[in-house]
Amino acid sequence: MIGFHIDMNVAQFRGEYLEKWLQDLALKGYDTILWEVENNVTWETCPECVSPDAFSKKEFKRILALCRNLGMEPVPLLQTIGHSEYVLKHRKYAHLSEIEGDIGQYCPRNEELVPFLKEWEKEYLGVFGDVQYFHLGADEAWQLGKCDRCREYVEKHSLSELYIEHMNAVCEPVIDRGVTPIIWADMLLTHPEALEKMSRKVMLFDWRYSLYHGMGAVAVWGRGHYLKKDTPPEVMDEYGRYLYPMGDERGREPDPFYTADYLADNGFQVVGCPAASSAGDTVFTPMNWLHMINTYDWTHKGRSKNLHGSMLTSWTVRLVPWELQLAAIDLPGFVYKHPERSIASYQRFFMENRFGVDDDGFWLACGRLANKCLFMDAHDLGFDKACLPPPEDQVEKRLAKVTADEHLDLELDTASKRLDEYRQAKDFFESFAGRIEKGRDIIALWDLAARNLINRAEADIFLLSHKKAEVEKGSCTPPSKEEGAGILKRMKALRAETTRMYSESVKPTRRDEIISWIYDRVEGAISKLT
Repeated sequence: MIGFHIDMNVAQFRGEYLEKWLQDLALKGYDTILWEVENNVTWETCPECVSPDAFSKKEFKRILALCRNLGMEPVPLLQTIGHSEYVLKHRKYAHLSEIEGDIGQYCPRNEELVPFLKEWEKEYLGVFGDVQYFHLGADEAWQLGKCDRCREYVEKHSLSELYIEHMNAVCEPVIDRGVTPIIWADMLLTHPEALEKMSRKVMLFDWRYSLYHGMGAVAVWGRGHYLKKDTPPEVMDEYGRYLYPMGDERGREPDPFYTADYLADNGFQVVGCPAASSAGDTVFTPMNWLHMINTYDWTHKGRSKNLHGSMLTSWTVRLVPWELQLAAIDLPGFVYKHPERSIASYQRFFMENRFGVDDDGFWLACGRLANKCLFMDAHDLGFDKACLPPPEDQVEKRLAKVTADEHLDLELDTASKRLDEYRQAKDFFESFAGRIEKGRDIIALWDLAARNLINRAEADIFLLSHKKAEVEKGSCTPPSKEEGAGILKRMKALRAETTRMYSESVKPTRRDEIISWIYDRVEGAISKLT
């Protein structure tokens, strides 16, 4: 499997944009598309969750037909325990939640849940038709065992059994149809105590987005990260032969992707999952190098004889356009064609293929845009997969937290350093655009991202300086209103330009929400001071 994940939880893509990308993904060598559709199709099982701009079933079936005609197997994804925000935020379904008032997770012991999900699985299969696989989500269910019903079950059994019993129940009808169910592996690895009870007919997608060879750390789900010398004995007892298949003599580094071998050795089909966009990205740019090396190493791991390939994920809650993720997206096909070639060789290939020139300045400029300061990622801006408006006082609350932590000077220093780096990157992209033979549309997007980051760093400095002047009560002078007005004017112009960019890829209702999440709260905070 050489797969690509299309996540429409946040970025509800336009049909023509998807069709263009499907053609490009097929040319890159992908053979599988994982469709995380969420509320972007007109579901009858849960009509309340359907987006105003959702595809009709007929429209989406046409896209799936193109996917198949291009030689790529479509795989539906339906969340069946965690990441249920788009359902539970509607009052009709609130009683299905694990914790009252929290919309992040279903309660696996609610007697109405499995029948509801089974009905939805049936509807999904009606839309997708004959499929080999059906992904049932199941990641990041961190609220397991919190309600009274679940707590009682856990006391008699275990948290691991609570999770596995539920997942086996929702997998059963899929298996009965001759389809292989898939789930993310993180919860099984966090609670492996009852692993033997998980059906071996389930394929596991093992994901880790911050790992790469040579990092020298042992990452254990649910426990943390350890240096080799600090790895607890119980971790070595459980995973040592997978971490160090050639022995742990001095000089040997742990295999960061050891969990895939562990799960395969326990009888599961396993696919490795890197990311082209994930937590840590700003809303404007990806962590380009991290995603590249994570994808390069995971793709090689997926080619191992005991594994079943790789699935490159791209999480649109980070808002980074696919066009800025190309360094990771282009990579799996290259690895399968040229498994012996290094990542440096791939970088040269990418530059020649995309721009017709080889210039290391591109990678340096992208790296400068990967570092961030305040109000540049989803967390700081106050939105998440629930797709609800951020709190009106999001910026003020975040500044209050920085002040309480005594980090005002640190954040000001960071923003100043970043501002200089972003300006250097912008200067490179402006110069580079005049030297390349092709790909100017891609560089234009990098340039827009650089200008957005410059403006956001200026906004950070303005807001932090005002806060510092307020806290220190007259010992320093706040920035002038004119300075704030200038930042605001440039932000509004960038907002209009970014809106045009999203208009080409995302449906109008969600485009307007995305633009609001990126700009509204920061604009509002500056306006109050000008």
